Amino acid sequence: MNALRPPALPAVLALLHRQRAALALGALCWFGALLTGWFAGGEMRGTVVRTPAEPGAGLWWSIFSANASVALLAFAGVITFGLVTALFSLVSGMLTGLGLAQATALGGSAVMVRHILPHAVVEMPAIAVAVGAGLVPLAAGIRVLAGRAHKRPRVRDMLVDSVALLGCSLFLLLIAATIETWVST
Repeated sequence: MNALRPPALPAVLALLHRQRAALALGALCWFGALLTGWFAGGEMRGTVVRTPAEPGAGLWWSIFSANASVALLAFAGVITFGLVTALFSLVSGMLTGLGLAQATALGGSAVMVRHILPHAVVEMPAIAVAVGAGLVPLAAGIRVLAGRAHKRPRVRDMLVDSVALLGCSLFLLLIAATIETWVST
């Protein structure tokens, strides 16, 4: 029964502190690519289509599963020392930025604030955490090569931290999907 109990807040905070380099690298990759796509999107013709949706469990599941898929793909790069994660986050971040820029051009800033911002403040950092989870081995390797680590990290410890960060990301995506479904639909 104790195995199903969620981790205590101090354990989560310790994880975030321990993996701060991977999280910073993930945020840099994700938000840097997103901003690049945003600025490039202002120059492109809009291809975003408005599709009204009715709030409900089906919409919630559709939103959550799509975002969870992105998080899982970002995390999957952990097996390639984070290289696939970095490439994936650059491509998906740019595409997300392009879409956001086009949505803003189509609907204006007021629509952006009302329909995207409420859930984006949770969803975008959640994806950055998933990217950070996939970059844990790369960040550990950089620390070792830079002489900042006193000993070589164990693969098991890196994988446990990566999976825990993925869990944090998925938890945040549950919250974001709930907000997107019933608040900013």
